[in-house]
Amino acid sequence: MSIPQPPVYWVTGASGALGSAIALHLHRSGAQVVASSREITRLPVPTELWWSLAVDVAHEQAVGRAVGQIVERYGRVDGLVTCTTGPGFGDFHTLQDDVWATVLDTKLMGSVRAVRAVLPGMLARHRGSIVMLTGRGGSVPPPRHLPGSCANAALNLLAQGLATQYGEQGIRVNTVAPGPIASPRLEQMKAGVAAATSALGGPGRPEDVAAAVAFLLSEQAAHITGICLPVDGGRPR
Repeated sequence: MSIPQPPVYWVTGASGALGSAIALHLHRSGAQVVASSREITRLPVPTELWWSLAVDVAHEQAVGRAVGQIVERYGRVDGLVTCTTGPGFGDFHTLQDDVWATVLDTKLMGSVRAVRAVLPGMLARHRGSIVMLTGRGGSVPPPRHLPGSCANAALNLLAQGLATQYGEQGIRVNTVAPGPIASPRLEQMKAGVAAATSALGGPGRPEDVAAAVAFLLSEQAAHITGICLPVDGGRPR
């Protein structure tokens, strides 16, 4: 009787507050986690079920090499979580093209590249789960973070399209949209934005987001695809 192998999950942007919380949650649940980031030194020391990998999702070749390394080491990628993002705060009329380009290339295209790289292997096995982190700004955009909000909205639509296209081939694609979450990023967003409250009275924790992502990756969510799951504590009145 063969021993079941732990699922192999790749988490991009794993050095950020949300990415690291997600990677650690999955690791503690017994999954094999590949945690990637440009800032590899900020990630935990590797263990038997943890592999830190330096990957810049802004470069297609780097993403392709990363998937090749993961498959060579573990044989497959069962689930992908994209958590990459970039700062782009300010008044609309002051944000220049380079700010927009950086945010869209990091968050939107960084996710596109990673998804595109893992899809062939998932399709060959006829199974896989993808979760992309977006944000409440994808539906309720804060005026001082419009580049990120536009990227969030695009990723929500991308998930719907991919879910429809690949659902019958065993691939599930969803997004998780955090609201205010206690993190350094929230402090950045507070300037000029009254968005740190919720119906539950305040910001959530990175662990709240991690639990939602783990659920969507798991077999418990086997019949869920194409959704955007808010983790925002409910919107304040």
